[in-house]
Formats: sequence, C-alpha cells, structure tokens
Amino acid sequence: MGRSSTIDPVDRAILIELNADARRSHRAIAQRLKLSPTTVSHRIERLEAQGVIRGYIPVLDDEQLGFDLWATIGVRISRGRLREVEERLARDPRAYAIFDVTGEYDALVLGRFRDRTDLDRFVKHLLQDPLVERSITQVVLNRVKEDRRVPLEPVGRPPASPTPTGNR
Repeated sequence: MGRSSTIDPVDRAILIELNADARRSHRAIAQRLKLSPTTVSHRIERLEAQGVIRGYIPVLDDEQLGFDLWATIGVRISRGRLREVEERLARDPRAYAIFDVTGEYDALVLGRFRDRTDLDRFVKHLLQDPLVERSITQVVLNRVKEDRRVPLEPVGRPPASPTPTGNR
C-alpha cells in the first residue's frame, strides 16, 4: 500500500521543477516559482529528510555504455523463500529492478546485459539456485517508453489523459 502524501502545492511545484531538471539551482527554481531561495532550499532539505526525494542520479545511455540487451525474467521461487532469493539477485548489478508480482511467477527481474552471452550466464547462474524452481526470459526488442520520473501535475490540474484511439 502506498503512503499518503503530505506535500503541499509549493512542495509539489518544487518537485515538478526538479523532475524537469534536477541540476537546476535552488536560486533558479526560486525565481521560476517566485519564492525565496532560502524557502526552496529548506523545503528541498525537508523533502530529502522525509524520503520524498531519495537521491539524484544522471540518466545514462546504457547502449552507449555497452549494455545492448534488456530482458524481463519471471522467476518461480520455492514457497516462503522469496525475500532470500530476491536479496541475492539484487546484489547482481545487471538486475536493475526486482519486483514481487502476482500470477504465474513470484518475482520479475528487469535486467540489462552486454550481449546474449552475458544474459545466458545470468540465467544459468539464476537457475543454479536451489530455491529457484523455474524462470521465463523475454528479450526486449524495443523500449517504447522508459521514464523513472513520477508524473506530477500542479494541484487543481487534472493529469493528462491519453489520446483517444478511435475505437467505436
């Protein structure tokens, strides 16, 4: 279950600015929002302390860094041992996201790999774990959308709706 947010419209406006460009200075954010730089700095510090802002990272192009293959891997894990296996998987940097899921599999691993050989090694190592019952690997052909930013809208403005598909 998600936690309810205690951010106010000013916090939200600051987060929208950071979401657009986390390198934007506190002074630039203050000018855009017509606030004092001190107010912006204190609010950002509070949002960091509360864990609303968990960090700042550059968005790197994984292909240019040699990670040319992505895959989703559904993993069936022996009953009652899910967390144990997930924690081991989480230590492998090729697994960039691991989720508990419902359905046929217990966990879903999102991984990025240098090539098919790298993926093959990862899956074979995974299947050597005595608590892993089976897995299914799907190679990603194209990334249509990938965005870790949380979609924020100013208070009172409805979220953008998808374009109608024309189905009648």
